[in-house]
This record gives sequence, C-alpha cells and structure tokens, in this order.
Amino acid sequence: MNALRLIGILAAKDLRIEYRSRHAFLTTLFFALLILIIFNFAFDPGNQSIKDAAPGILWVSLLFPGVIQLNRSFQSEREEGTLYGLILAPIDRGVLFFGKFLANFFLLALVDLFVLGSFFIFYNLTFSTRLGWLFLLMLLVGIVFSSVGTLFAAMVSSVRARDVLLPILLFPILVPVVIAAVNATREVLGTGELEFFWQWLRLLVASDVVFIAGSFLVFDYVVEE
Repeated sequence: MNALRLIGILAAKDLRIEYRSRHAFLTTLFFALLILIIFNFAFDPGNQSIKDAAPGILWVSLLFPGVIQLNRSFQSEREEGTLYGLILAPIDRGVLFFGKFLANFFLLALVDLFVLGSFFIFYNLTFSTRLGWLFLLMLLVGIVFSSVGTLFAAMVSSVRARDVLLPILLFPILVPVVIAAVNATREVLGTGELEFFWQWLRLLVASDVVFIAGSFLVFDYVVEE
C-alpha cells in the first residue's frame, strides 16, 4: 500500500478517536483560554506593559497546553496493546511517525486558531494584513512542536510520570524556536517595519527541516525500546 495513504489512514484513525472522546482537545483548549484570561487580569487594560508582554503571553498560551494533547497521542495504543501491532506491521516505522505527527499537528493547529482569535479579543488588538504572518508563524512553530513532541511522547509513553517528564524533555529543546517565534511576533504586532522578521522566519523554516528530519530518523530507535 502507498506510504502516503498509510500515513493518511493512521492520522485519520487518531482524529476519529479524538473526535469521539474530545477529552484532550477540550482540555487543551480550556487550559489555553484559561492562560489568556489569567494574564489578561494580571495587567491593567491599556497599559503599555501588556503590549510588551503580549508576544510571550501568546506563545505560552499556544504551546504549553499542547503538551496535554501530546501526552494522549500514544495513550490509546498503549492501553489497548495495539502499539506493538503497529510496530510489528510490515510497514516503515516512519509511516507511524508521520501519521501521529499529522494528527497532532492538525489538533494543535485547531486549538491554536481558537486561541489566536481569543487573544485578539482579550487584548484589544486590531486585525490587519499582518495577521497572515502571525498565522504563518503559528504553523511553522506548530510543525516543530508536533514533530519533536511526537518523538518524545513515544519515548515516555510507557513511563508512569510521562505527564511530568514530557514537558521537561520537550521545552528545553524548543527554547531557540520559542525565542525566534516571540521576537518575530513582536515585530508583527508592532507598528514599525518588519526589519528582523525575515531573519527569524528563516530560522523557523530551517528548524522545521532539521527537527522533522531528526525526529524521523530517531523515531525508529525510540519505538524499538
């Protein structure tokens, strides 16, 4: 069977499971919105400090709740014992990686769309043509987050403390990506020229290539363990 078709089947299977339960999606969305609301009350409305902190608040709201979704990505397979069947199936294990990656990326992007819309409402930001660049940043960072997160989720899926261990492993790796995303977002939300935006954007594109390739190559050794 075609590898792309197998990837689509695996991704669709995970999305159907999540659609039926909706636990991880709704929990992730609620957590993200809760972060936005807490930060909204932490600053005085109209204060310059909230505008300075807005890029950091946005990416905390976009990324930290995503760990909940990642922790559940291999849970059903572990509980039902189907993960071993997938590993022993006569298919390349990279197919399993990309199937999980696509499902995680789609669910994360769906949550991020709600968070991005709520962010503009809560913080009284005006919609402009620059919103498209912010959406692009969200997709680029989501690719890195989902690829590395899928790898680490598979690595800690058999560990009891996976809820604690996953963010400890994941976020230190993502520090350069988050820094690039926050600085690029600051330029997008500002009123000046996008002077350094393109440098940060190129860094994010390069990170996508490096992290996807690295996660794909290492995934085979992770699932063997």
